[in-house]
Amino acid sequence: MLQKTRLYNNYDFLRVFAAICITFTHSFNLLKQDKREVLMTVSNQRLDFAFLGLCIFFSISGYLIAKSADTSPSFKSYLWKRFLRIQPLLIFVCILSIFIVGPIFTSLSLRSYFNNINSYTYFRNIMPLFGIQFQLPNVFSNNIGEAGINGSLWTLIVEERLYLIVGMLFLLKRKKQNLFVYFVAILNFVYLLHHSFFNSNLINYLNGGHVFYALMFLNASCFYILKIAFIKQSNVYLFSIIIIALLFFTRYFSFNQSIQVLLIPFLINAIAHIKAPTNHIGKYGDFTYGIYIFSFPVQQMLIASKTLNENPYELFFFTLMIVIPIAVLSWHFIEKKMLSLKWRVI
Repeated sequence: MLQKTRLYNNYDFLRVFAAICITFTHSFNLLKQDKREVLMTVSNQRLDFAFLGLCIFFSISGYLIAKSADTSPSFKSYLWKRFLRIQPLLIFVCILSIFIVGPIFTSLSLRSYFNNINSYTYFRNIMPLFGIQFQLPNVFSNNIGEAGINGSLWTLIVEERLYLIVGMLFLLKRKKQNLFVYFVAILNFVYLLHHSFFNSNLINYLNGGHVFYALMFLNASCFYILKIAFIKQSNVYLFSIIIIALLFFTRYFSFNQSIQVLLIPFLINAIAHIKAPTNHIGKYGDFTYGIYIFSFPVQQMLIASKTLNENPYELFFFTLMIVIPIAVLSWHFIEKKMLSLKWRVI
């Protein structure tokens, strides 16, 4: 039933597109050629494709995680499903990073590398909820952009903390879930005050990009709770046209960020419900997480090998050629098998 449901929306297609967008921007970031990125050039250095990809990820995740929280039989089941989706592949990637990537690309001797406590504290990345470690001892230390093994992991810190916040739905009886909506509405109001009336000086914490994406996630969760009828095609097209127009005009408003955290997740979830050939992408599997989590270290390895450290387009192309097969394999041999265990906890 779940597989059939996936064939009636664009969520799988949008997530794969988002992962590719982020990989594209990182190809420029890691070569210190950010200004040459296509969307940066078109938008006069204000936006890049990574921004688009992250908006898609957090908007979709917020909506679907709220659905998971609402339909899971228990809080344990909800957390178990979240664990199976994130941690197994993350554990595998951490092991590869420490015991294969690290020893090959460190400038230290193998003895010094394995005697360094920071080689093992990298295992903290298995649970991003508590923060992560970006670097391994002297690994990629001579790379052009940065020395981090996997800079993409920062989003998992935000995601996993948001999973717990959405888990609040289990503390509320179904008839009282609107309390969650009120809570998120207050957050939006404070965010609006901070940026529009206090010139971003009310609460410094609210200036971080992680807050911007977190609000998208929470607002998308509210759209699910409020049962907004994205599924009706006449509504989808009307929503999309109106919101695209509004987003265009927000460029001229001082409170554009406060509007975007509402409009962007609304637009993305509306587009996700449009009937199109892309609805069937999911029948081949969900390769999003594999593309996302493997791309950054593969890019770093290609740069460190001195073979692709000048042209970001070449780096992007060869990264995808390597990562897509890996993502397909990781889906079939790790992720899919782990997700089949989700009904073990009820």
